[in-house]
Amino acid sequence: MQGMALLNVLVAVSVLGIVFAAALPAALSLYARAAVEYEAVHLAAEIRRVQAISRVTAMELYMLEGRRSWKRDPRLEIYTDGYALHRPFDGTVRVHEPLPLVRFEQETAHGKRVAFDRNGDIARDWSSNMTIRVYAVGHEQDALRVVIDQAARIRLHRGAPHDDEAE
Repeated sequence: MQGMALLNVLVAVSVLGIVFAAALPAALSLYARAAVEYEAVHLAAEIRRVQAISRVTAMELYMLEGRRSWKRDPRLEIYTDGYALHRPFDGTVRVHEPLPLVRFEQETAHGKRVAFDRNGDIARDWSSNMTIRVYAVGHEQDALRVVIDQAARIRLHRGAPHDDEAE
């Protein structure tokens, strides 16, 4: 009898192991898509917040409160493992660390800070859209791109970049 009970337990554990082994990749894929979606929407909201700040704080004066005009533009720095928002005047820096497995890649103007001028537009030296890719490690095919066009509109794009979004 004890041998039969042990055999039943081993069969049940084996069946559960097979079910979990089959479900794990699907669960991880679901997590990756949801995490990327969350982080891309969060980044777009942060960019909108930065644009609003730039419309309020940036003025045409060259000097204000002892600071040069370029120091009053809010800036966003994109890193692989997060991003930092530099706010003008008070000097605060807000750092965002993404969910596990999620990474960021600035596809245009690699490594340059993204600054916003007084109209909320990107203050930049290039003429194309600004593209930031948000992806999960191991699930790069499900990446989302946060695209800021020349009119300072923000949109999310899934899949490969278009030719007009290249640097």
